[in-house]
Amino acid sequence: MMIDKELDDILSDPIFEISEAEQRLFDLPEAIRQGRSKRSQADEVAQRKTCANFANYAHLFAQVRKDLREGRRSLVRYKEDNVQENTFFIADGQMGYIEELDVAQRQIKDRVRKDGRSRVIYEDGTESNILFRTIGKNITRNGYVITEPNDGHELDALSGKDVTDEDEAQGWIYVLRSLSTDERIASVENLYKIGFTRTPIEQRIRNACNESTYLMADVEVLGTYRVYNVNVQKLEALIHTFFHTAQYQVEIGGKKPEEWFVVPLPIIREAIAKFIDGSIVNYTYNREQQALERNVFDSVNRLRTLPFDTAGLDVLSLTIKQVYFNEIFRGEKDVEYRQIKNTTVGKLTLVDKETGKRYVRQPNLLRLSAGYAKDRDVMLVEVRQTVFIQPNQVEYHLGRVVEYDVRKPDQTF
Repeated sequence: MMIDKELDDILSDPIFEISEAEQRLFDLPEAIRQGRSKRSQADEVAQRKTCANFANYAHLFAQVRKDLREGRRSLVRYKEDNVQENTFFIADGQMGYIEELDVAQRQIKDRVRKDGRSRVIYEDGTESNILFRTIGKNITRNGYVITEPNDGHELDALSGKDVTDEDEAQGWIYVLRSLSTDERIASVENLYKIGFTRTPIEQRIRNACNESTYLMADVEVLGTYRVYNVNVQKLEALIHTFFHTAQYQVEIGGKKPEEWFVVPLPIIREAIAKFIDGSIVNYTYNREQQALERNVFDSVNRLRTLPFDTAGLDVLSLTIKQVYFNEIFRGEKDVEYRQIKNTTVGKLTLVDKETGKRYVRQPNLLRLSAGYAKDRDVMLVEVRQTVFIQPNQVEYHLGRVVEYDVRKPDQTF
């Protein structure tokens, strides 16, 4: 233990002596001090307070949440023009409603920008008069703007009302709910199986209680959708890819079924309709908010997901042809091959430093790039298994696409 004398000796060391000139280095210039004071005052002005008439707004928040769960509204990334009066938004997980907005073009430093005070009501019963630009910053950092409700016609594609004698039926997309008493399954809300069948669904599920794909239990049919003039198997794979972040992981009968997802039923119905009419390319599924998120394409018409957290994972980067990239992206190709050559051995294998033996690298993820152009398509895909085939071939068995940056896909069937 350190005694007082030792501590005094340490603190008496010349290194701890600060001259008057050096001390002034820690003084804030007056302009900065005043700027901080102004910002502090502005923050204080915009502090939240209890909303006295919140009863007038509570039902609005409940309805918007319901609209999101049913797919009638969707989420969209922040753009200045989509924040107006009577707009709902989500920031830091909480919904806000812009009841009033007093905005004008104002001089901000060396630029003329839109800004002004607002009246924002929050779903926790508070309100604030936050600045317009601060609303934008909050949404950009961790939030979304909520769109206006659609006109209710999005599900017309499921009704088959426009089917003619010339249309060819391909099969059924179906949605099931498990009747399992297994606590791992029965306790999960919004757990549904999305699948495809060319035979009547009643025939397909006849032996459900003995099949792991149905979780070894009887099921309830919640919806069957007859589809025409499309590749239904491809459609099914695309739906599974669309909801991959919500895939439910459970082992039943020694297997892990892959067609079960934790998604509100109305969202599933809405997504199927959008797949059938082709508009799904404009959306992704937001698992955190349990809502459809409308994609915003940039100036070169690209579609991007949020970055996937690769911390602690082995990521192998490979370049492939565009045709194979497209097949993997659409779920039509699930194995990627590589030959171990003198030029690739360093990338595809690893050397054990202790034994000196060389092993085939087994990455968790492949970062696949289509060609070498600057604006090439790129995606990050799971590797479920790496298999070495003598004498020098490696097979990467692929799973979900977890991240991508691609040109707007051609969603035709």
